[in-house]
Amino acid sequence: MSARSLLAKAQSSLGRHLVMVCMMAGTMSVLVVQSGQRDFGDVQAQVEGSAIKTNLGGLRTAFVIDYLAQQVAVPQGAVPAQPRAAVQINPFLLLHRMPANYVGEIRAEEVENLPPGSWLFDSTCTCIGYRPLYPEWLSSPSGAGILWFDVVRAPGPLQLIPREAYVWKGEVLS
Repeated sequence: MSARSLLAKAQSSLGRHLVMVCMMAGTMSVLVVQSGQRDFGDVQAQVEGSAIKTNLGGLRTAFVIDYLAQQVAVPQGAVPAQPRAAVQINPFLLLHRMPANYVGEIRAEEVENLPPGSWLFDSTCTCIGYRPLYPEWLSSPSGAGILWFDVVRAPGPLQLIPREAYVWKGEVLS
């Protein structure tokens, strides 16, 4: 065999190996990118779940503060006035600062027209709603992609009661 044919075989073999290495590197790159996207999606879901819990906690805290402020303002032995929350229907108005993604008073039928990631208040049902940015992380018995909480008057501060058993990425939202 001549040197020329050996060189041609070596180049051909090297070319095949180079193609194989490039294919393997490309496949590994795709797997790494997909893995990163999956991890980033998990982070997004955790951030949104935390934001939902934070907003619900803020509303509940506002209910308690409003209630206690009315109790403290009443002289001893007098009948306390109704808390602002009992007179004022929209619970978001009790907050010191509105959530940036609060869109206002909207009827439940119009929620599908809202941008994802929006909070709303519906005065016809006295309830608040949230349309998630990533509804794939939400599960509920009805399969609805919207979170609904009724604003309920009770002895003491107002309460937020979930309409369904909502689960966000494996964690119960209540």
